[in-house]
Amino acid sequence: MDVAIPTRGAVAPAKHHVPARRDGLVACDALVDQLVASRDAPLVVATGAGASALLAQWAHAPGQSRPFAWLALDPEDADPVRFWRGVIGALRAAHPGFGAEAERLLRIGAPALRPAIVPLIAAEAAVPGHGTVLVLDGLDRLGTAAEVHATLELLLDARAAELTVAIAARTPTAASTELSHHATHAMTIDAPADPPRLSAATAIDHPQSPPGPARAAALVADRWEAALARGEAPTVLAWLDALSPDAADAEPRLWPVRLWAALEAGRAEEVARLIASGPAPSPGPLRTRGLLLHAHDALRRGDLAATARRLDRVTGLDAQSGFWHTTEALLRALESFWRGRPRVAYRHFLRAAGLAEIHGDRLALAYATGYLALIAAEGADRDGARRRLDRLEDLRDEDPATGEHAVACAGALAEGRLLELAGACESAVAPLERAAALAGRGGSLHERAEPLLRLAAVHRACQRPGEAAACDARAAALLAGCPDLGRLAGPAAAVAPPGSPRDVLSPSELAVLRLLPTGLSQREIGAELYLSVNTVKTHCRNIYTKIHAGSREQAVARARRNGLL
Repeated sequence: MDVAIPTRGAVAPAKHHVPARRDGLVACDALVDQLVASRDAPLVVATGAGASALLAQWAHAPGQSRPFAWLALDPEDADPVRFWRGVIGALRAAHPGFGAEAERLLRIGAPALRPAIVPLIAAEAAVPGHGTVLVLDGLDRLGTAAEVHATLELLLDARAAELTVAIAARTPTAASTELSHHATHAMTIDAPADPPRLSAATAIDHPQSPPGPARAAALVADRWEAALARGEAPTVLAWLDALSPDAADAEPRLWPVRLWAALEAGRAEEVARLIASGPAPSPGPLRTRGLLLHAHDALRRGDLAATARRLDRVTGLDAQSGFWHTTEALLRALESFWRGRPRVAYRHFLRAAGLAEIHGDRLALAYATGYLALIAAEGADRDGARRRLDRLEDLRDEDPATGEHAVACAGALAEGRLLELAGACESAVAPLERAAALAGRGGSLHERAEPLLRLAAVHRACQRPGEAAACDARAAALLAGCPDLGRLAGPAAAVAPPGSPRDVLSPSELAVLRLLPTGLSQREIGAELYLSVNTVKTHCRNIYTKIHAGSREQAVARARRNGLL
């Protein structure tokens, strides 16, 4: 079976080599002269069998003074993160040091391409004196690659006169045609035929015949974690799809990534099969990693009960794997936090932050620190919250990518909550909007909904009912499919439709109600919610009266029947 061998590095260096001008080809002097004179064209599209050779002749033409940044494309470059890493590498080959900050932001993945990475590349390429031609050799090899083409349009929109994008495609594609229509003053050229050549990427990445199925599976097992860490999820999925089922089953190290792929695609039957069968022959650490992935998926969907059940089964973590130990601590902290147990969550977040410090996991450290700041802010510990936020600022200064990742949503929410609780509602709008935007880059359902609920509250306080209603509607749409509202039960009650059972209880009563099934005493519930035991007793009496219950057990049963739990 033909399976592509993953590249050893992020981008093979030969992909950035400008092909030499070769003797014996049709010179096409008139076309080359036209290209040399095309300094004002933002886009050049050359199609035909000789498109690559024509652009190479342009690069070596006597009257050509601009540097060329060359990127030979392969089908795997349809992954948008991989594609833009290749673009940065090509521009860096022409301009040493180019794109360092944009490359750091690539750790965030595809969600950061449009708001941050592509604008940074465009801004740096527009520096006077660059005058660069960026050649994308083989755009037709990427297939549809919708996100690649959409972000290329952003580059063309943002570009200055210093940058020309040149596309070589053996066959015209809908994408190259659409880009030609999108860019003003684009040049399109039908290049004369040229004998086929072996691409640089092929020579580097596939120097031998394709490996057998077992070797291909082993290569993917060796490299999938590094590819995911670079944000190249579509590449990993393509590798898995190319493997034969028998080869994938025979390679136990692939079990966690196969489970991740099935969870991402929503293939419930495959998830159940993988969980039931487990990895063989050594199920311990690999099975534990699979359970953590399964718990993370449940948390992301808002199913806190399923998250807790899966975490309860986690045993035998690999002592050498700091990443998975940190992940386990974070998942336990997040499950406790969203259930409305801030004291328990605080302990787990402290443990996660310590593990992240030890193992140098900057994103996990920022994640835990943001939640610690949020817990401090809501516990009236302003000084503690501010210290945590200052630490986050230091992390962002050390690595700007940290502040653009979805994990930064908790810190932004903490900043907004500090201002909201201090009565500075107008000032709270910007950080809460930032929290909503960051959570939208991959946060859980709860993380995406809470900033919207808080925004609705501050807009109402600022007498902006229209903006408040819009935020309420977005939050309600998210929470409509949430299996367990947890700590959001109170705020969500404010946006429930009239006549809903949630209208019966106040937000504080709903918060207490959520903890009644846990078995905590009234004093322990008060400690979790920072309420006195007398206040909890009052809330419990009101709950029993409003939902016509005579005991705690009856209240829980009626609440579940009415959709309150």
